[in-house]
Amino acid sequence: MRSKLIIILIFLIPSTLTFGQITITGSILSEEDSTRLPGVSIIEIGTSNSVKADLNGDYKIIVSDTASFLEFSFVGFVTRKVPINGQTVINTSLKPYITYEAFDQKIGFYLQSGVVHTPLGARFYYSTPVVGPLSVGFQVDYLTNLKLNQNLAARLSLSRYKIIISDWHIYNSIDLNYRKLSISNKIDLASYSIENYARVNNNKIILGLSKLAYCQDNTSNSSKCGLIAGYEKEFRKLNYLTLTSKMGFYKKTIEYHLQIEAPFKRLKTFVAFNKINDYQEIMFGIGFKTYYYYRYQKNANKY
Repeated sequence: MRSKLIIILIFLIPSTLTFGQITITGSILSEEDSTRLPGVSIIEIGTSNSVKADLNGDYKIIVSDTASFLEFSFVGFVTRKVPINGQTVINTSLKPYITYEAFDQKIGFYLQSGVVHTPLGARFYYSTPVVGPLSVGFQVDYLTNLKLNQNLAARLSLSRYKIIISDWHIYNSIDLNYRKLSISNKIDLASYSIENYARVNNNKIILGLSKLAYCQDNTSNSSKCGLIAGYEKEFRKLNYLTLTSKMGFYKKTIEYHLQIEAPFKRLKTFVAFNKINDYQEIMFGIGFKTYYYYRYQKNANKY
């Protein structure tokens, strides 16, 4: 009798151990190129039960029959949760994690005022996401006294192209600038320039070419071409305070531009000084410049 009970227990124990468990197998691919992903971690959510995919991207995991989700995670890929729903074969794929470089992806708006000639004005700034090696930025400044005095400046920036010299990686941006300055009946000129910003660490060397075009009625002046040189420094220890200094050298004419940008909590502030011929202006501005993301960027790393 005892021997019969032992035999019955021997047959019952394995069935008891396997009762309430499900064996799930499958393969994991990369959504980018459909290659198999070895070493992916597979976890039964809510437990410490986990396995890793083999070198062929195949896996096998035994879970309880009440398990509802498996979580698949791998370095450089978006973690994915897959419902089990009683399945015994679950093949899935993971998409690479995308990091959008929002350093050049900003939007900003400032209210500004010129102390001498143009008391009312604003600045708008916008830059696109990085497309390939480039980010495109656009800035417009407009100042006026609501009468004859006007100062319009527009800038188009093409940034993030790189030059490699020996072991030096120099990051550059090119700015295309247009400015129209009208002050009563004294000054009426337009300037066009192309400037290259070469970034080395936190320093930028500015070199460019410019053309001043005076109005036709001003017989004492004519169009002039010149050289632009300047320097921009970012002080990280001073909460990213930025100093920009530029000079335009023309025949018998020098143009000066100095600007200090300083963040104040969530606001951005700047003070600028411009001088050319008899024109001098000190400008103050306050506003914001912040990173932004499009919906497709926010959803890029979600399932």
